[in-house]
Amino acid sequence: MNTLSEGADRRNLGSDEAVLRLLHEAESMILGAVLLEEGRIHQVSLETKHFTQSRNRIVFGAMKDLQKKNVEINPVTLVEELQDQTENAGGVTYLLELSAHCPSVGNLGYYEKIVMKYYDLSVIRNSASHFLNDYTPESAQDLYKVLIEMHNEQSHDEETKESILMELYESLYEERRGMPGVNTGFPALNGLTGGWKEGELIILAARPSMGKTALAIQLAWESTKEEGVPLVFSLEMSSKQIMQRLLSNLSDINMMKWHNPYKYLSKEEMPRMQEALNSVYKANLQLADNGLITLMEIRQRILNLKREYPTQPFLVVIDYLQLINVKERFDRHDLMIGHITKQLKSMAKEFGIPIILLSQLSRGVESRDDKRPRLSDLRDSGNIEQDADIVLFLYRDEYYNSASEVGDVVEVKVAKNRNGPVGTVKLRFKKECGRFSGNGK
Repeated sequence: MNTLSEGADRRNLGSDEAVLRLLHEAESMILGAVLLEEGRIHQVSLETKHFTQSRNRIVFGAMKDLQKKNVEINPVTLVEELQDQTENAGGVTYLLELSAHCPSVGNLGYYEKIVMKYYDLSVIRNSASHFLNDYTPESAQDLYKVLIEMHNEQSHDEETKESILMELYESLYEERRGMPGVNTGFPALNGLTGGWKEGELIILAARPSMGKTALAIQLAWESTKEEGVPLVFSLEMSSKQIMQRLLSNLSDINMMKWHNPYKYLSKEEMPRMQEALNSVYKANLQLADNGLITLMEIRQRILNLKREYPTQPFLVVIDYLQLINVKERFDRHDLMIGHITKQLKSMAKEFGIPIILLSQLSRGVESRDDKRPRLSDLRDSGNIEQDADIVLFLYRDEYYNSASEVGDVVEVKVAKNRNGPVGTVKLRFKKECGRFSGNGK
């Protein structure tokens, strides 16, 4: 197959024909592998922008669209998906050639590395060229960011089987002190989860007014007690509102008094509030309240903070899932939700951090006599249950029954725990100050 035919886009890679031939051959092999075994599309980590040939970008984009629609990927469905773009994608002949000239899917990973290598080089070259043509601090900062990101990606090596086995062997003869994860602040919850561990995606789901935001804020604060760095994305409330809630929690003072603290705080409460303010000032709590934040922006904030604090325990809290802004278009809402949770799980693994993701439950819960949430309440919401390592549900009986005998008790149900037991922890919730305590019995 002539990989240097029409449609080639050199992307500033220079005039080395051998390099271009290798690169275009790699791209063709990747597309051909997907046509040979459509399941391989799930293994391809490349994006459309990584392909240098314009026709290959069009073909791969159509493949990704078919993947989102759960439609089989083959030359026939591709032509139907491409419609009037078929000729720009090389025509039917080119689509047939792709699979015919791909001998095996076994080297897919190798070809991906080739494409990524030259894409990275083209990004660096373009940034360097921009810097030389526009000699400003801003262009220098852009070039610096590109170089740092490339360095981080290249220095991230997968653990070998031998290194993993050696680590496990050493654990047989070394007593582990403390918990394996970030302290939740509640012994009973620690007992079930072992704390929030590296690489975990934790879903905290409930109907409105169950206290999930208050609990998330308290969980974030608990991580600061061990020199942790919590990063809280508040997509519904402002950072000021989150801070007010935290201060009310720490001082045990009614949140309503923030309407006019000078007027409503008593002489006894003022010192407690000042102490809370001082504690929060000293803590390394990070807040972000961009209501239109995207997955890319979330990733960038985490990356920047990890560079600044590379050795501290880390915890990310996102309030909440349904408010994350997604630029891609999806035919169904559940596919969009599944895309978000998959990406966040990938970030948790990539950065070695736990991510607590809050989620609203649908009104379907309200139609049952027993309004306690179940895992089935998540199954119409993309891949939430599948991607999550831990699923927590909150239920407050007092909300539905004012004469409830359990009063201020909130049930925290660990409904899924990939690496541990499930069960229910009962906490007390002082709603007026947003404070949970672990004596719910």
